[in-house]
Amino acid sequence: MDDNVEECPVCLTTFDDTLRRPRNLPCGHTVCSPCIDGLKQQGAITCPTCRASHAVPEAGQFPISYITEGLIRRLRRLASLPAEPGKQAAPPVTRPAPKATTGFSRKAQSLLQEQEVKVLAAIRSCQEEQSQLAEYLTTLGGWSSRQQRLQDELQTLVDQSKSAQEAVHREESRVEGRQEEVRQKEQQLHAALQSLRTAATRQEAYEVIEDTDLLVEKDSQTEGCLGVFPNVHAVTTVTRVAEASRAALQAATAAAAATQAALKAAGTAAAASGDSSLPAAWAEASSIADRLQALLAPPLTAEDLHSLTQRARGLVEAGLVFAVHDVKGQTRHARISLEDGSLYLHSLQAQVLPNFIATLQMGKVVPAAPPCEVFLDLAWPGSAARRVVVSLPQDTPRGRQFMLLCSGQRGACYANTRLFNVVRGLEVVQEAAQHRPVTEVTVVQCGVVLSR
Repeated sequence: MDDNVEECPVCLTTFDDTLRRPRNLPCGHTVCSPCIDGLKQQGAITCPTCRASHAVPEAGQFPISYITEGLIRRLRRLASLPAEPGKQAAPPVTRPAPKATTGFSRKAQSLLQEQEVKVLAAIRSCQEEQSQLAEYLTTLGGWSSRQQRLQDELQTLVDQSKSAQEAVHREESRVEGRQEEVRQKEQQLHAALQSLRTAATRQEAYEVIEDTDLLVEKDSQTEGCLGVFPNVHAVTTVTRVAEASRAALQAATAAAAATQAALKAAGTAAAASGDSSLPAAWAEASSIADRLQALLAPPLTAEDLHSLTQRARGLVEAGLVFAVHDVKGQTRHARISLEDGSLYLHSLQAQVLPNFIATLQMGKVVPAAPPCEVFLDLAWPGSAARRVVVSLPQDTPRGRQFMLLCSGQRGACYANTRLFNVVRGLEVVQEAAQHRPVTEVTVVQCGVVLSR
């Protein structure tokens, strides 16, 4: 089916510029527009050639294969040219052309065929890139739709919050109105009380008593107004909306913090400077889908590192795993390497980090105290650095100090220092180093030279 680029592999009909335009599927195969429409099922399509399943893009159509159309037009132009005597029409350029028998030297024929192979490889590369870009575009369309749905849901929550606030304002107006009524009534009752106390005649007393009875009776009738407070609907609405808003805000805050941490681990400085590219090793060794999956992968954990999962091993071998140590606002990082199947944590340094690193807290990967093993890389003039691994079998103050001086967790460390400055007894050190097994060499006494 793939031998004739001018025909649809489904209906075997020649492509044209109107109804049966060629369209690229993400897998790289080409099908005419009517056949693609007929293959759509529930938002997906299965390639008739390789049986790969692809989601239908948001626009409803897969991209037109302009390369195929251009190739067909070129073939048709070549076919319309009159054939020269003794020459045949050129075959389709989907594969290297056979060697010509006349007109060119063998060297020229070889150069032409080599160049043709390069062009065909470049065409296949373009088609592969188009396929990956189309798949990535479909993914972006899905993200856009999801984000729009989230935005609509957030807008609904905002609208509910506004309605709850309006309900609170209405309740405030009712309460303030009732407060004014009660204040005026209290003033009337104070005036009535004063009249009762200052009545001078019996007639005046009867009139004051009658007026007071009416006022008190009216007040007792209006005491039922307290029963309408609070407004059950307003209180219930405000409480529920407040709980929903608080939960959404907490989730958004946590998500924002996680996003900031991810950006920091992925290279915030590069993003701020406009560098949105991936490390060269990633870009060369994977497709868009693979790199996208790597970026969306969950954070690396200490368990992943110690068990050396495939992803952890790849990151360590790429030099992208660091332990981070924060003390009083000062942040330092320690690179983690893999050599001979063992993981090595190098000393903490204040260093410029590469982009897209994975970080782990120092306390998650380094034991708090011996027993453990530490290493020293020793070098001298004329010799490359060579590693010495020292076992600290017991948790002792001396062992802890030696471990801290190797990791640099307290600031100072052995890195970039001279190990010893032997002024006497160098031959003893050399002889001890030659003893086998060297583990039998013991420090039987030590001290400080006070004077010479």
